[in-house]
Amino acid sequence: MDIKTDLPILEKNLDLIKTYNSKLVEKILNIQEITKPVEFLEAKSGDPVFSYNGLLIDDEIDPIDWAYQIFYKLNDNDEDNIYVIFGMGLGYVFKRFVQSCKGKIILFEPNIEILRLTLELVDFSEELTRNNVYVANSTKEMSELISMHFTYGIKIHSCALDFYQKTYSNIYQDMIREFDRVNPKPLPEGLHKINIGAGKWKKDGWKTLDCYLDADIKADLRKCKPFPIKDNQIEKAFSSHCIEHIETHHLEYLLKELYRCMKPGAIMRLSCPDIDQAFEAYKNNNIKWFDGICTRGEIGAKLLNTIVSYEAGTGGPKVPEEEVKEKFESLSKDEFIDWAISLCDRIRPYIAHINGIYYEKLAKRLKDVGFVNIERSSYLNSRDAELRGKGFDLHPNVSLFVECNKPN
Repeated sequence: MDIKTDLPILEKNLDLIKTYNSKLVEKILNIQEITKPVEFLEAKSGDPVFSYNGLLIDDEIDPIDWAYQIFYKLNDNDEDNIYVIFGMGLGYVFKRFVQSCKGKIILFEPNIEILRLTLELVDFSEELTRNNVYVANSTKEMSELISMHFTYGIKIHSCALDFYQKTYSNIYQDMIREFDRVNPKPLPEGLHKINIGAGKWKKDGWKTLDCYLDADIKADLRKCKPFPIKDNQIEKAFSSHCIEHIETHHLEYLLKELYRCMKPGAIMRLSCPDIDQAFEAYKNNNIKWFDGICTRGEIGAKLLNTIVSYEAGTGGPKVPEEEVKEKFESLSKDEFIDWAISLCDRIRPYIAHINGIYYEKLAKRLKDVGFVNIERSSYLNSRDAELRGKGFDLHPNVSLFVECNKPN
C-alpha cells in the first residue's frame, strides 16, 4: 500500500509530535509504503476500524464504547500518575484517555507503519496539543519520556489493546518490566531503618526513602500521600538536610506518616540548616557562617538562599540588600521566613530550599504529632550508638540536630 506525502492531517499531527520527539517524526516520514495488507472495515456501530495483516485492531462491535470500558477499569485516576496506552489502532482508546485522564499519557505504538497510517487518517491535533500527552514508538522512547516526567513516587498504569499484547508480546513484557522498575513497591513486612531524603546515600541494613528512581521507597514528600509502609515497621528514622526542602504543611504530614510507620519506642534523628544560627550570623555580619550552606551573593542574599534556593549554583530570589535589611529589622522571625518563601519563583523546574526551621518550630510539630523525648542534639552526639557513627551527621557548623522517640 503506497503512502502519499504532504497530507494536511499528517502534517498537523507531526508538527505537534516534533516539539518533543523530532527523531520519531523523521522515522514516520521515512515510511513510504505499508508492507502488510490493510483492510478498512465498519464496526456494527458504524465506526471505522481496520485490520493489519489480517488481524482486527479495534473492537468490531462498538469501538467507542469499548474504549470507554477500558478507561473505566482504572481505579486510580490521579494527576501525578503516568498512563501508557500500548497500541493505537484508529485511536479510540487514546482519545478516551485524553478526554478523561488526569495524569500524563504516553501512547506507545510499536508498529511504525500503523502509527504512520493512523496519523495520516485521524486528526489528533486536539489531543496532541495538550501538554500531558506524548507519543512513543519504542521502549527506549517510552522510558525516556517516563524519566523526563517522573514525579517522585508516581505510579505507572497501562492498558494494552489485545492485538498488540499478542502480536508484540516481547515488547509488551519489556514494557511491564520497565514499569516494575519504576513503580513504588510496598516495603516488606518487618523492622526497617529508614533514611529520608537520602539521595545517593547507601548503608548496609538501611533503606532509603526519596524522590529518585533508585530509592528503596519512592515517595514525593511534597505530595502528602501515604508511604508504602505498614504501621509500626520503622525501628530507626534518620534525615539529614532534607526537611528544609519541603514546606511546613508537607513537613507536618511527613512527621505524621513517620509516626504511623515507626514502632513504639523507635528513635528519629533529624538535621537541617539552623535558621536561628543563620539569623545570628546575619545580625553579626558573619558572612563566613554561610559558607557551610550552598549560598551566593552578599550576606542578605545568602540569608534568603538559606530559606529559599533553586538548583545548585543558581541562587534564590533576587532582592536588594537594603530590602532584606529592612525586613529583617521590622519582621518577626516567622514573618521573615514567610516573606522569603513568598518570593519563591514557583515556575522553576526545581526548587531546593523552601523553609526556615529552628528548634522551637520543629519541636512543636514533633510534639503535636505525639513524639516524646524531644531534645536538641549536637553533631555526632546521638542517643543511639549507630547514629553517632560514620555516614550520618553532616555540616556540623550550620546544622540543627533534633532527636525524639515514638512513645512505647
